[in-house]
Amino acid sequence: MTYSALATTDDLAETLITKVNENARTERFLNVATMTATFTVFADDAVGSPKDIYLVTTSSSAVSANLPAASSAYLGRVVTIFKADSGGGAVTIDGNASETINGATTVALSSQYHYRTIVCDGSNWLVISSS
Repeated sequence: MTYSALATTDDLAETLITKVNENARTERFLNVATMTATFTVFADDAVGSPKDIYLVTTSSSAVSANLPAASSAYLGRVVTIFKADSGGGAVTIDGNASETINGATTVALSSQYHYRTIVCDGSNWLVISSS
């Protein structure tokens, strides 16, 4: 078994948050965002902390998770959209323009704990895991 060293966090030249996030990315931990209104996936990414999981709370209102244009910039990028509450509002994952998610332009999550994990193939999005 081999271990890789973590970045140190005692150098004040960088912020602690940046180093903690880099350690998390190195160790395969994921960055999570909590959303309560319509949003664009990856638009809230910051250097060193791209979002991998979106926990969406809808209450009784619908929320859309708009996907960015599937281009080479997102090729291979994976994201999970997760409906976190039992509210009546659905979470709609919406492909950009005519781009599809497994052949459909939208996918709806209507029940608590339902999710889709999708990957970009450079021109569309593919579901690789779901509930």
